[in-house]
Amino acid sequence: MTTEITQAGTRANAFTDDALGTLDATGVAEAIAAGTLGVAEAATAATERIRTVDPATRAVRWWLPEGGTGPQAPADAAFHGVPSAIKENTAFAGLPTTMGSAALSVTPAKRSGPVGEQFAATGVNVLASTVMPEFGMTASAEFADRAPARNPWNTDYTVGGSSSGSAALVASGALPIAHGNDGGGSIRIPAALNGLVGLKGTRGRLAELPALAVLPVNVVCEGVLTRTVRDTARYFAAAERHRRNPALSPVGHVRGPGRRRRIGLVTESVTEFGIAAECLAPVRTLADELTDQGHEIIELSMTDLRIDGGFVDDFLHYWGLLAGLEVAVTGAVTPGRFGALDPVTRSLLRSGLFGAPSIPGAIARLRAVTGNYERMFVERGVDAMLSPTMTSTTPRIGHLDPALPFDEFMSRTIAMVGITPLNNVSGGPAISVPCGFDDAGLPLGAQFAGPAGMEATLLELAYEVEELRPFARIDG
Repeated sequence: MTTEITQAGTRANAFTDDALGTLDATGVAEAIAAGTLGVAEAATAATERIRTVDPATRAVRWWLPEGGTGPQAPADAAFHGVPSAIKENTAFAGLPTTMGSAALSVTPAKRSGPVGEQFAATGVNVLASTVMPEFGMTASAEFADRAPARNPWNTDYTVGGSSSGSAALVASGALPIAHGNDGGGSIRIPAALNGLVGLKGTRGRLAELPALAVLPVNVVCEGVLTRTVRDTARYFAAAERHRRNPALSPVGHVRGPGRRRRIGLVTESVTEFGIAAECLAPVRTLADELTDQGHEIIELSMTDLRIDGGFVDDFLHYWGLLAGLEVAVTGAVTPGRFGALDPVTRSLLRSGLFGAPSIPGAIARLRAVTGNYERMFVERGVDAMLSPTMTSTTPRIGHLDPALPFDEFMSRTIAMVGITPLNNVSGGPAISVPCGFDDAGLPLGAQFAGPAGMEATLLELAYEVEELRPFARIDG
């Protein structure tokens, strides 16, 4: 296990010769089921790993008592006893739901909400909650009042967001699996920046907060960060055994690659900033490799998707509205707490207020995205889309400092995140898988996206990528 990790600019590697070894979540679950690894032994090893890397990564927000919750599901649950963590915006018994904000109460939740219940039903042993940017509104867990979360591959760089701490713990090897959720790329962004697998399911696929159902456009979906495709596939199968949306065909337990597909290659960003060459080049190479494997690749444009620059403005107007709703619902707008909000949150609230007249039109246009997105798959005859996950490489800490002038902060964010929000608005599933490294030695991601209900297809493609180019671990 790496120990020289308390200074920035180093690699925070938690892998060591302990009870967890290099096992992924499935491997840990199988060892526990076979009796060769105890639940308490796994929790102790994971706790020690977390405490070793956390001074460098700042990934943990709140701890449960030593040993965690213990499995809250039967012994035959998919991840019975596997140590894990849950994002701090999710109600989970015994943990404060602080949503990355210093403005909220640190009172532990008395009971878990539907998302926490579904997560626990898969058998995971929750040890802690993980750090996120305030209200999940930004793509980097950087704060005005405390240290940022850092990328374990190189702690000079951001870990991404908003499922920031979860990604850091899984990528570092401290945990094999951790919870995340995705409202604009918040699973897929940190997955890409940390060499992980991150699947945003179809809208409504997994349990969600009841309040989301009344939003005019529900952009949030729950999921996990993992190091292997089989862990993500196993999680979705297990989560659906607890609660399945009857309006969607079940994902089932996808166990490997599937049939040959017709895949649309996207090489454009919806933003004016385009896609960095370092992000695009390995995805083009992957497309060539998939062609060699018998898949058909065709080029797609934003015109095919009927998306133009107006999408960015509409999404930002809606993002400001969501920020206002989150702050209002959580009580952070009370006079004694408003000043504790990060500067970027306060700016988002002002932006949402000033942009209120544009909201009805923005909502109408965003709602139309779903139909256009789904029709594209039929009209172009493609089963999935392939693109870079990110439109820029991993930025250094400070690049997305919430104290920056708001316009500059948003321009930098838009330049980095030019693809992922489309699937939050359309509701279609999308998965990020590792796809090489940039010139600084930091991971890059490729995204497969599909029509509603087609998570199984995306998982099959992800398995094939993993076979073609096995995913690197941080200890490699």
